[in-house]
Parts: sequence; structure tokens; C-alpha cells
Amino acid sequence: MAEQPKYLVVADTLRREIAEGVFQDGQTLMTEEELRLRFDVSRQTVRQAISLLEDDGLVDRRRGSGTYVRHGPRRRQGIIHVGVITTFITDYIFPSIAQGMEAVLNENGAVLSMNAMYNDVQTERNILERMLEEPVDGLIIEGSRTARETPNRDILDKFSQRNIPVLFVNGFYPGTEQIPHVVMDDYGGGRLAAKTALDRGYTRPAGLFKTDDLQGAQRLTGFLDEIHARGLEVPEERLLCFGTEERNDLYDSPRGRALTEVLLRREADCLVCYNDIFAAQFMARLQEKGLRIPEDAGMIGFDNASISSMLHPPLTTLGHTKDELGALAARKILRMIAGEKEESVSMPWTLVDRDSLPPKRA
Repeated sequence: MAEQPKYLVVADTLRREIAEGVFQDGQTLMTEEELRLRFDVSRQTVRQAISLLEDDGLVDRRRGSGTYVRHGPRRRQGIIHVGVITTFITDYIFPSIAQGMEAVLNENGAVLSMNAMYNDVQTERNILERMLEEPVDGLIIEGSRTARETPNRDILDKFSQRNIPVLFVNGFYPGTEQIPHVVMDDYGGGRLAAKTALDRGYTRPAGLFKTDDLQGAQRLTGFLDEIHARGLEVPEERLLCFGTEERNDLYDSPRGRALTEVLLRREADCLVCYNDIFAAQFMARLQEKGLRIPEDAGMIGFDNASISSMLHPPLTTLGHTKDELGALAARKILRMIAGEKEESVSMPWTLVDRDSLPPKRA
């Protein structure tokens, strides 16, 4: 690899130190002469590096006074560019989320660069690196397998160092809680799903949850907490937790077949599913084996995807805000690009009541 130009080395070092708090807001940066001696470079190299920091909105140069650290909006030329990284783009609820973002960004003259990383952290890393090479003004990201530490934290830190605001949607990685996020109240959703089933007379609920992302892990925790609060338990055989790698052959796996048998033997009287896609697939498998829904077992999903109303019977589900979440995320990132501070938001679920989870007859 070619050696990095000296002015970039100086700029990157100072960016990192500003992000780490070595230089505080309002503090005078080192003088040009001090920087020249520290890095053993020319005065012109120092000035090039400082110009990059100015463009990033990290410092102000004041004639006759010096260079001061400050976190303000980046200097932009023309149109605002917002990068978006999601797990998927063209299916399930993701088009609605993207439409909400796009509508707000278009109204404000911003350009949207949409990218899918298909739940792959290396693809996510490649996209992040590309966005740093051709800098965006702000980044909206839905992480991959967000219940786990991300190997891409170093790249995300570079966005902070370059004063490029980052906003998470739907989930966020451990250790990034301080980065603003717009998410659903997944813990509350898990409790609402369990509460709905229990209030309708279902006493032996089973659960199907993807737990390597934050959404699924929190839905599972809420589901179990509500059941335990009622003095009930969920035996291990009534609970199937799975990861991204297992999702494609889940129903033919030993654990998938075991949960199917639990329902067929009527040892569980309802199934709470991680989302509507898994609910639809599990419903079809159970019906193939002769289980009647909802007569033999009720079912509830998450997200109110379009497929949920087309099933037989139509699926009771919790409604995701979709385009509203996307629009809110877009408004927040635009304000962050303008230099404003933003708080995280957790949006509530709403029950979409259909035929798959009726009250049980006494």
C-alpha cells in the first residue's frame, strides 16, 4: 500500500485526539509551530491538515488568535448527502422505512445513498469504508446482529472523528448506546405480545425468537418477563431461539421439528413469533401437519408486514411504525448534520388484531 500523505497522518491523529477529549471544545489547538515540531513536517503540511479539520467542523481558525477546537456542522458544498445502510432494502418492511426516509430527505434537498449489507458484517465494513473515502454528510445505519459486539467499531469511530453524525435505526451495537438511535420498544413489544395471549386465555405460550440481534433479544426478554410476572413458566421445549445462520433451514432443524411436535401434541396453545415472516412460515408448516389455527393453537407476530393480512387465518401482529420511523430518522440526521444534538427515541407497538389469536373459549 502507498504511504499515506503526511498531512492526512497529521489530520487523522488530531481528529482522533479531539474525539478522545485530548483537546476539549473551546480549547486552543497547538500552534502551527508546535504542530510542525511535533510531527516533523513542514508548515504547509500543518496548514493542509488544519484545513481538513476545518472542513470537518472540528476547529475554527481565528486570525491573530489561533485555532480553536469546536464541534459544529461540517462545511458542505452544495447538496447534503446522507448514507443509509440497512440489512435489506427491497423486501419485508424495509421499503416502507426507506420511503419514509426518502420523502423527508427529498423535501430538504438531500440525496439518499441506500445500501444493503444482508446481515453480513464484512459487507457492512466495506460499505462504511467506501462512505469514508467519498464522505457522506451523515449516516443512518441498521446494524447486523446487534446483540453482539461489532467488529466494525473502529470504522464507526472514524465517522465520529471526522465529525460525521451517525444515527442507528431498529437497533444498535453494545457499547454504542451513546450514539442517537430511533428504535421500536422491543422489550415493551415482547411484553405486549405475551400479555395479549395471556389475557385471551392462552396459558401455555411458546416462543420463536431470533436472538443475535437486539430486537429479538429484547422481544424475548419482554415476553418472558410478562409470563413470569403472571406466575407462569416457559419450559425449554416451548422456546426456540436461533441466530442469523440458522434462519434458512430453521423448520427442518432438530429444534424446529421439536417445537413443531410440541404444538402438534397440544403442549403449547399459542406461538409468539419474532416477526411475521417466521410466523407465516411456521403457520404453513403446522397446517401441513394438520394443526388447525386458531382452533388448536393461536399465533401472533411482529411488524404488521403486508403478508400478515393475506394469511389464512389473517395474522394478529404488532404494528411497526415503518415509514414514520424512517421519516423521524431522516429528520434527526438532518438536524445532526446542522450541528444540533439529538436524543434517542423508542417508538411504541400497536396491536393489529386479526383472526389468528381469538379469545379462547372456556
